[in-house]
Amino acid sequence: MNSIMDWPASWGGSASPESLGRGLSEAGVPPSRIWTLQLLNTTVEAKDSYTVGHCQRVRQYARILGEVLGLSEEQLRVLQMAAAFHDIGKVGIISPILNKRGPLNSFEWRIVYMHPLLGRELWEGAVPRFAEVAQVIHQHHERWDGQGYPQGLSGDRICPEARVLAVADAYDAMCTDRPYRPALAPGTILDELRRGAGTQFGPDEAAAFIEIIEGRKRKAA
Repeated sequence: MNSIMDWPASWGGSASPESLGRGLSEAGVPPSRIWTLQLLNTTVEAKDSYTVGHCQRVRQYARILGEVLGLSEEQLRVLQMAAAFHDIGKVGIISPILNKRGPLNSFEWRIVYMHPLLGRELWEGAVPRFAEVAQVIHQHHERWDGQGYPQGLSGDRICPEARVLAVADAYDAMCTDRPYRPALAPGTILDELRRGAGTQFGPDEAAAFIEIIEGRKRKAA
């Protein structure tokens, strides 16, 4: 991982599977369904070794950004739970696609585009009364300019939690090695965040995250 700075695990609380399980249990989710959700996450990581620990890190980043943007405690709870399970829909993508070293073809992209919807359906099947979490999972690959997937939503039609998650998810992806490229350099990551503000990312979300990163760099200097 080539993170711009060290993000302590204490920021935003523990992102461990145990803490997630406790949170779901306290919310009244039956143990068998908690186990199912955690198994789905574990299965995805087993199929895609490049993303081991990805959801836990994204949960931490999302919490920090959500707090800076002034999300309510309820929104932060929804955001963290969605961040922890945002990729469960990848269980429906075969390993050769997840780990392909070259560009995906049009058929393979159609498979990838399905994972937010499948993730939403899996969440709703396990925890039907937390619809807000399902919505964030469904929308986490939408773009501010409407060119995302699966619905092509744009601007404020994308819920605030999903806009935050999109930035945190992309940041971690850029910080880590992927089958098709190595981790990006810190300066390149910042350039990509700036370039994506107002197109891929909500402008407020991108600007706030850049300020968080640059603030940490100033403190470390």
